[in-house]
Amino acid sequence: MSEGPEIKELFEDIGTPFEILRDEGNISGEYLLYKTNAQVTKPFIREFFLETMLPYDSQVAGGDVLKVDDGTNRSFIVMNKTPENMEGEAFVNNVVLYKCNVSGELQRPSGEAPDPHTYRTLTQWETVKEECHGLLTAQLYGTDVKDEEDIGRINLEALYFYVPTKFGVMTNDRYSPVSGEYYKVDEIKRREFDGVDVCHLSEDTR
Repeated sequence: MSEGPEIKELFEDIGTPFEILRDEGNISGEYLLYKTNAQVTKPFIREFFLETMLPYDSQVAGGDVLKVDDGTNRSFIVMNKTPENMEGEAFVNNVVLYKCNVSGELQRPSGEAPDPHTYRTLTQWETVKEECHGLLTAQLYGTDVKDEEDIGRINLEALYFYVPTKFGVMTNDRYSPVSGEYYKVDEIKRREFDGVDVCHLSEDTR
């Protein structure tokens, strides 16, 4: 008999509830177990990286955004989901999450029109995704970050945005976090993670 159902009961007893955020409808009723990463000397890992476990039959997939109900109102992107097997059957899933530190609007150029006041030509924008969660960081995972560095300091020459592939981001798009900045998508790496794109951004002055 598979160990999966018995272990799933343990998740329901001691796990943390969460919600899967999807355009077609959010999914609730699942639980996860997580632990704080021990690599406290790397600020990126300490701040944004979370190792978790999910039941064998979890509906979570790579690129999903999870809202974890642990009292902090945090959201995470699913970067990796790997089943752990026993006698050929999965009994638990090991999952890597990156914390979302931004939410904003993803836009795409839709043409140009003259400004009636200045007569300059302005780029027109259409909304691709109204609530676009992601991780915006000046450091990629695995880079050497010193403890004394300010992790909130953004270097526009090395700005990366981890975003779910299903949001449909394309080069030349604009990302506007709720904090009010504008960033241009210059380059996209699509195959580094399952269901997650890594975008290189720069300041958008269009």
